[in-house]
Amino acid sequence: MTSKTFRLTRRVFGMLGASLLAVPAWAQPWAPTQPITILVGFAPGGSADLIARNLSNAAKNIIPVPVVVVNRPGAAGAIAAQAAAEAKPDGYTLFVGGGSETTAVGNFKNLPYDPRKSFTTIIKVSRAPSILAVRSDSRFADMKSLLAEARQAPEKVSYASTGEGGIFHATGVVWEKLAGIKLLHVPYKGAADSMNGLLGGQVDGAFGAYEEMKPMVDAGRIRPLALFSRSRLPALPNVPTMTEIGIPVALDNMKGLMAPVGLPQPVRQYLHDAFRKAMQTPEWKEFVAKSGLTEDYADGPTFQKEIVEAYDLIGRAIAR
Repeated sequence: MTSKTFRLTRRVFGMLGASLLAVPAWAQPWAPTQPITILVGFAPGGSADLIARNLSNAAKNIIPVPVVVVNRPGAAGAIAAQAAAEAKPDGYTLFVGGGSETTAVGNFKNLPYDPRKSFTTIIKVSRAPSILAVRSDSRFADMKSLLAEARQAPEKVSYASTGEGGIFHATGVVWEKLAGIKLLHVPYKGAADSMNGLLGGQVDGAFGAYEEMKPMVDAGRIRPLALFSRSRLPALPNVPTMTEIGIPVALDNMKGLMAPVGLPQPVRQYLHDAFRKAMQTPEWKEFVAKSGLTEDYADGPTFQKEIVEAYDLIGRAIAR
């Protein structure tokens, strides 16, 4: 090799090494250096709140900073969703989404954010089959008796939801349309409030997720009448779906973590991987087993696709 060739080869390898070192900022690994906040759009005690708090607990030995849960209830989760949409996309502000605030509310009223475009989806952790329950001493022995009374007396039969325009309200509207009935809708700020309303006799029935109802079902205080889902729930083998009853209403309430749009890919990847590991810890598995949560994992892009599909389905169903 001549000296000229050696100098040229050294120069080429030097340029190649420099280019390999110059990794773009968007491609560099990320790790948090300050606390991460998970916003919950509903009151403490509901499904979204339980998921956030148990994910935070499960991630304590995986993520090197505190993961703090903050409740901002109201507007069927839209208040927390708006706060998340307006936050800096730096990985330090997340919220529990995939339910009312991103699939239902926008079909009932205008929102300051776009449910389909204002967020970066991180991970889906569950789906919650919608259940309508009554008190154990209710005059309704089953769904057929409730429907019979509702058809005879418009707005005599009342039901609770976790917020105006929320997923349970949307389910109720679709139910009314397909069944040819008119119910009295009573919105609450969260699952704990709606369940208290049911137990207190303020409403005839209430929508909720199984993990929200389980303690009261186990105690014999409430009775599930029907599932507004595609299939029966293993934990409630004797509770029929509305499709079996002859009214095909199936709207599951999804839950997962989301961030503001514009989140850099390395941040999204870190958060996905960390919370996916959290879902495999004994702490999380114990929560799932005890609560009856219907775990349903999906990565960010798949979760996003499911949110858009649900939003559009509800929109078509209520003709808005």
